[in-house]
Amino acid sequence: IALDLGGSNFRILRVKVSHEKKQTVILNCLHFVHAHYFLQLFDHVAECLGDFMEKQKIKDKKLSMGFTFSFPCAHTKLDEAVLLTWTKRFKASGVEGMDVVKLLNKAIKKRGDYDADIMAVVNDTVGTMMTCGFDDQRCEVGIIIGTGTNACYMEELRHLDLVEGDEGRMCINTEWGAFGDDGTLEDIRTEFDREIDRGSLNPGKQLYARRLHKTVRRLVPESDVRFLLSESGSGKGAAMVTAWASRLADQTRQIAETLAEFRLTKEQLLEVKKRMRNEIQNGLSKNTQSTATVRMLPTYVRSTPDGTENGDFLALDLGGTNFRVLLVKIRSGKRRTVEMHNKIYAIPIEVMQGTGEELFDHIVYCISDFLDYMGMKNARLPLGFTFSFPCRQTSLDAGILVNWTKGFKATDCEGEDVVGLLREAIKRREEFDLDVVAIVNDTVGTMMTCAYEEPTCEVGLIAGTGSNACYMEETRNIETVDGVDGRMCVNMEWGAFGDNGCLDDIRTQYDNAVDDLSLNAGKQKYEKMCSGMYLGEIVRNILIDLTKRGFLFRGQITETLKTRSIFETKFLSQIESDRLALLQVRSILQHLGLDSTCDDSIIVKEVCGAVSRRAAQICGAGMAAIVDKIRENRGLDHLDITVGVDGTLYKLHPHFSRIMHHTVKELAPNCNVNFLLSEDGSGKGAALITAVGCRLRQQEQKS
Repeated sequence: IALDLGGSNFRILRVKVSHEKKQTVILNCLHFVHAHYFLQLFDHVAECLGDFMEKQKIKDKKLSMGFTFSFPCAHTKLDEAVLLTWTKRFKASGVEGMDVVKLLNKAIKKRGDYDADIMAVVNDTVGTMMTCGFDDQRCEVGIIIGTGTNACYMEELRHLDLVEGDEGRMCINTEWGAFGDDGTLEDIRTEFDREIDRGSLNPGKQLYARRLHKTVRRLVPESDVRFLLSESGSGKGAAMVTAWASRLADQTRQIAETLAEFRLTKEQLLEVKKRMRNEIQNGLSKNTQSTATVRMLPTYVRSTPDGTENGDFLALDLGGTNFRVLLVKIRSGKRRTVEMHNKIYAIPIEVMQGTGEELFDHIVYCISDFLDYMGMKNARLPLGFTFSFPCRQTSLDAGILVNWTKGFKATDCEGEDVVGLLREAIKRREEFDLDVVAIVNDTVGTMMTCAYEEPTCEVGLIAGTGSNACYMEETRNIETVDGVDGRMCVNMEWGAFGDNGCLDDIRTQYDNAVDDLSLNAGKQKYEKMCSGMYLGEIVRNILIDLTKRGFLFRGQITETLKTRSIFETKFLSQIESDRLALLQVRSILQHLGLDSTCDDSIIVKEVCGAVSRRAAQICGAGMAAIVDKIRENRGLDHLDITVGVDGTLYKLHPHFSRIMHHTVKELAPNCNVNFLLSEDGSGKGAALITAVGCRLRQQEQKS
């Protein structure tokens, strides 16, 4: 449906547009005389529209509608137009400064006997250009010479300071009728002006047109300008814009439906929290621990630092493609200090996925190099080993690797004590000796690092390449450990939450695609929904799907987009930054080899936001389950607790931490949770656990 309001009469048209057949058919057209002197203007328009739909027998349908409104308006989007001022002797009150689409919608709603979806409001000049543009694709200018005069044309977007983006073109309604109102034309009247002036007095239409064409061609001889008469008026053009807007709206709806799967309700998040609590209980119970997805592995860390720790300690930190060796000097007393020296070593992928002997020989080579660097090869230092993979510990210094994660595949390690493998590699080198006191998970190391600064820190969280949590559980609840007194830190290994299918109702086809092509298909499903290693891959799979459906990148799937892991999580952090304009987002995409438009950039940013928001929310739901359990363990109505956090996703993503904090607060309202960022990483924590272990060992020896 097209409405055409621009003079003393207005038209309503029903138009069928067929892009396949390259034709438009005006099915019906009715003219109405304005009666705004006895009815409110938009009430009258709504009444006429109702009469038209009644006669067409389409009152029960909700058709897309275009509105040609031929008066100066400020547009903020296609279906919004604020009237700046009436022209052509219109004076209807209460309209200037108002959105005319809202006024018409209000009038239609007041009638209540039909519905219409106003997709676009356009000027008659724009409608004319679109009408002719359907027949001649070179038509990029519209001009009205009638009761009033105006022009529009397709301007390069990069020239429009009022609109964000620099790619493509946008139609500009010049409203040139006011040109000269400030007197700027008084002294520049020329022979051409006089010719046109004389022609306008002549009532012969052909004469006027001929003189106009001749004048334009004389002024711009280098341009081949053709004039195409709009036979159908601007109403048909409004229908054309509406058809385009309707297609765009359908595309937007389909994209929204795709991303809606990532928008979890509070009820869904509470269900995730509830299921996490169930899996925690399964992991703590002796009868179900062996089959539990959340393993709840005892760490034999029974105490956080008390401030009396003292000495020099070596720490190793293995959890990704880089490996750190640290010397940590802890000094107790009134002025507690921790001094750290460290060196980072790369672990080549062929070592990560080679034999276990090669991996541990490489680790010992790095230790040897570091001890040379520090001049400490002869000292037998206590050592703490941060080993960020699922281990079943039987004591503080023994950990059996359950399975590799994060791309590691070294053979002959799973099912073995990694401390034993390290000691054997040290013996093979025959250069130095170390006292391996503790093997710890990076999550536990993070908790201990923060607990040294804040005694209320009893939870650790890693939100980076991988995702995991630990907390101080009552020993009596850990059925796989002897004893009932005190507390012990439990390494949850929550990344495997959902491996039994309990999260399948919130997983998407994109999660499944990422999982299917991963090194450990079917495992670590929760981690694959909320950790940095996988978020970029989820985004890439969504972008491929949207491109296949013609919504992105002109429907062209590039080799870049086909490349696994090309869309790193750091790009999500950059793209989602509030400080970035669309132009900069587009620059990031082009750096990735994705030739995007500004519209593409908007969609990509929306996709990134949906994926990272869900990640933060489900991570928050898991944390809410932990703090509520601690509160219930202690029989408290209200719990104050600190969570030590590390990981690049938490540190660098512009919105992850805020969304996660909000989710925890919403799902665990009886807990006041403070999040403390670990500045020194889990290596310092490993040294602190070693120091605590040495202190407790000395106490036992004395007793």
